[in-house]
Amino acid sequence: MIKSLISILFLTIGLFTLSQSMMPIEQDTSVGVVGHEIYISSMADYQSTSVGKDITRSFFFGGFINQEMKESSSSRHDEINRFGIDINADIEYRNHKVNLFKDSLSGMIIKAGMYNFSSAMYSKDLFDLAFFGNEMFIGDTANLSGSDFNSMTFQKIGFGWLDKKSKSSVCLNIIGLNSYISGSFQDTYLYQSQAIDSMSLELFGSSKRAIGESYFKGFGAAVDLDYRFKMKKTAKEHIYFQLMIRNLGFAYIPEAETYNTNGVVSYSNYEISELINSETIFNNAEETISDLADTLTNQNTVVLLPAMFQFTKLIDRASSKKIQSFFGFRGYLNKAYIPMLFGGLDYKPKKWCNLGIQASYGGFSQLRWGMYSSFSFPHFTLGIASENLFNKRGESITLKLSCAL
Repeated sequence: MIKSLISILFLTIGLFTLSQSMMPIEQDTSVGVVGHEIYISSMADYQSTSVGKDITRSFFFGGFINQEMKESSSSRHDEINRFGIDINADIEYRNHKVNLFKDSLSGMIIKAGMYNFSSAMYSKDLFDLAFFGNEMFIGDTANLSGSDFNSMTFQKIGFGWLDKKSKSSVCLNIIGLNSYISGSFQDTYLYQSQAIDSMSLELFGSSKRAIGESYFKGFGAAVDLDYRFKMKKTAKEHIYFQLMIRNLGFAYIPEAETYNTNGVVSYSNYEISELINSETIFNNAEETISDLADTLTNQNTVVLLPAMFQFTKLIDRASSKKIQSFFGFRGYLNKAYIPMLFGGLDYKPKKWCNLGIQASYGGFSQLRWGMYSSFSFPHFTLGIASENLFNKRGESITLKLSCAL
């Protein structure tokens, strides 16, 4: 019952808080103003270089994928394409009253979070095969080479140290891995005869997945780092920067199945469309994978978490300027993710209100535009942002809530 409730909660957060946010962080160097802080944030972001968001929405929320949608997405595909999903929810408690190590400037952090990070690199032929079936490859060969996929879901709970003045922090987390699957295919081709009476699959690759009936399929450890520093701009003004590292660590999986295949498999009397539509041998995916694999091993393994690295120029809360700029870059330990550059402008029309625009290039997509707004009340701050408002190949929305007492 507890497992079901946690799964439902995670799914609900993911679906209704549609992005690792670029909503700029304000730097506050005051000490002793607040005693306790709570930060709550949730995010879900999907990006693609080629797949239209009309198709992705149909998968997430249900709907019909028509011919026009498929042809529009297919026309945007290159030889190699990327798609990624990043979903997470965090809660963090900061204690400014406690003095760790008997140091008046050392506070304490306790945090918890849930994460899913999924990515895929794939060929144009793989997309066309999946959405159009065999009609585009009669008497022809589909090139599936270079395809790679990875998906991981995990949770964490951590304890750490906080510098009360600079707001730098470091946190050590315990990781509970819920699911893991990955695969990579090099020289892979699918040939269908002109008479549509035979098929030949040349497959060279491997895949791995965590197995077992327990809620946690593995355990590990990770480090979170939030390092903030300043550079002098004028005699009275400084520029503040942040280097953030999240989930830098690993997970140990005691039971993992590894499939390796290197050869050619031939089928007769099956149409590719029947296979893709799961009307024949693909009714049982596990059996099909086992049939294709040359070797199947079950052993323990260690996998790296999809750690995030981000460097950002911060917004100075004490500045009297109405408009400030922010910029930076972001990267993940993931083969499909291209380092992202971003930047924007923050406008403060009132003391309690911040508005802004931002642009980014990279990640699982290309050029994206977004906007955000943040509202400050006594003891509370609420922010909402989207990194992707106009792009046809992705969506995002971020909600953040903080409380200071």
